[in-house]
Amino acid sequence: MPHQNRMATQTPSVEQALALLSVGDAERAAAMLRTLLREDASDAEAWHAMACVARAGGDAQSAVALAGRAIGLRPEGHFHITLAHALLEQEHAEPARAAAHVAVMATPRDPRAHEVMAACLEALGRVQDAELALRTALRLRPLDCEKHLSLAACLARQGKVTEALQVSEKALRLAPDTIFAHNQHALLLERAGRMREAAPFFAVVAEAFPQDAAALANYGAALFAQGAFEKARVVLQDSARRVLDAPETRTNLGLVQMALGALDAAEQELGAALSARPQDARLAVNYGTVLADLGRRQEAEALFRQVESGQASEQDRARARFNLGTVLLAEGRFEEGWQAFEARQSLLPASQTEGLPHWDGTATGGSPVLLYAEQGLGDTLQFLRYVEPALDHAPVLLAVPEALRSLVARMEFVSGGRVMLLQKGQTARSVGAVACCSLLSLPACLGLSEPYPWRQMVCLPGAGGRLPEENGQLSAYGPEGLPAASPVSKPLRAGLCWAGNPGYRFDRRRSLAPACLAPLADVPGVVFQSLQRDHAVADLPFPATPLPEGDLLSTACLMAGLDVVITVDTVIAHLAGVLGKPVWLLNRFGGDWRWAEGSSRPVPGGERANLWYPSLRLFSQPVYGEGNGPWAEPVQAVADALCKLVKM
Repeated sequence: MPHQNRMATQTPSVEQALALLSVGDAERAAAMLRTLLREDASDAEAWHAMACVARAGGDAQSAVALAGRAIGLRPEGHFHITLAHALLEQEHAEPARAAAHVAVMATPRDPRAHEVMAACLEALGRVQDAELALRTALRLRPLDCEKHLSLAACLARQGKVTEALQVSEKALRLAPDTIFAHNQHALLLERAGRMREAAPFFAVVAEAFPQDAAALANYGAALFAQGAFEKARVVLQDSARRVLDAPETRTNLGLVQMALGALDAAEQELGAALSARPQDARLAVNYGTVLADLGRRQEAEALFRQVESGQASEQDRARARFNLGTVLLAEGRFEEGWQAFEARQSLLPASQTEGLPHWDGTATGGSPVLLYAEQGLGDTLQFLRYVEPALDHAPVLLAVPEALRSLVARMEFVSGGRVMLLQKGQTARSVGAVACCSLLSLPACLGLSEPYPWRQMVCLPGAGGRLPEENGQLSAYGPEGLPAASPVSKPLRAGLCWAGNPGYRFDRRRSLAPACLAPLADVPGVVFQSLQRDHAVADLPFPATPLPEGDLLSTACLMAGLDVVITVDTVIAHLAGVLGKPVWLLNRFGGDWRWAEGSSRPVPGGERANLWYPSLRLFSQPVYGEGNGPWAEPVQAVADALCKLVKM
């Protein structure tokens, strides 16, 4: 008996050959099959196995011939499956479909037959039929993770990403330890615009393949989307070291460095990405963005114009034109800047404008035009001034976010009955609106070449009344941002806002840690009022009164009783500016276009005053950098200015 067992194990078989093939040993598998065929040339299974070996080696032509020989000896369904795959690999989609059809007819309960049929149908452009074939395969094996993944991938290729994610989630529940399932689910989340949610799935893949540059790059990109910038930087640097010429990785690493304030490193990475792929318009726009932040606006402008006039996609041209607009506005070249700024419309989600046509600024014969808010609350407050010139052309119906409604209701053009404020649940069409326009589009729509001059639109108790007859003339404000001859309280009352929305990608650069404000504690005769929502005043290095609950109107009423507002670049800066309150802006290096030189004019005493808000004074970072360091000088300058103000 032992002798017979040894002889049995030494006799080659098709099953042994296929087992060798399954572990990648194609050479030994082929040798074993050749031995079998020398002994019996009529062994159909051996010929079919040889076809499988040929496919595994990338020789589809031989695989077709070998599978055909097997079928000639015995027309088994799984032989036709292999033949269909081999024909498809040679891009013979219709003959492959015919072979798959035979397989389906011969073995209707074999899910592999339906899967190859799906591949053939999709190659022929019959994507819905391909989906049905995959659903049939899944019904035959409802607990098979791979069947769910195949269907999810097919749905994603059709653009049915939401449904693909649902199927992919089932695959993960069936096989939570399958790395490929985690990777595909993460990629689907990325495609659905949910990159933040993809991070834990990409993390599983990166942990399983710690030496794989692509796995690390995907994980780093997801961490970047989550706002975990320091961790993203480490992971992306690791990936970049493994593959030096990976433009996508270098791009993501550059954007992470930008978000952290390391602009020199960002310029190096984004420049390297563009050098590796110089014709990529998206990479050119990214590089232009960091150049603009570094103050190299001429170089940035040239790049944006190059992309705009080149062979880029419509979206890339729009990004280039929009960024060009911000550069032009920062330079004070408003007429062209407003027109280029309009490119943002094709980059933003569609606004709820009820299908109204875009208003071109012409008279409407007495019918109202819907003016609507767009983007942030600060942008809305800044551009509400353009309601006034719009009223010269048409009656106005105004739609603003709920957080601004009660404040805007106090504005003169609403409270005086010249503008109708759209109520919650009310439609613009129901009150006769015939066209619409974003508030941010009004300068371009009305053909304005300069910022519309500021005037106080909201009168609140203690807000300081209106300006003199100059109606916003810059000289009406002194060097401290105070209206001329403005009294100062004893003790001085200062409002304080030190952080913006953390969801904003570059919030790290505009917000500061409460500890950075320590120099303000050394100024005697000042009481601080927090204007910061969702942040505990206990984190401050000095006492401050918390901000009460309420909307922006309640904040405005509180602000009206303050002597000065100290804030980073958030809606608080705009609110103080709209009210005409003295506002000292802690401005990041390479700050927003509306605080740049182009939006300021010289005033007596060698100072420059902001054209948007005459009461605003800038305290800008002199250098860029990570962390709290770049804030030291502007915060100290604010402390020194407070000392002078207390002594007034």
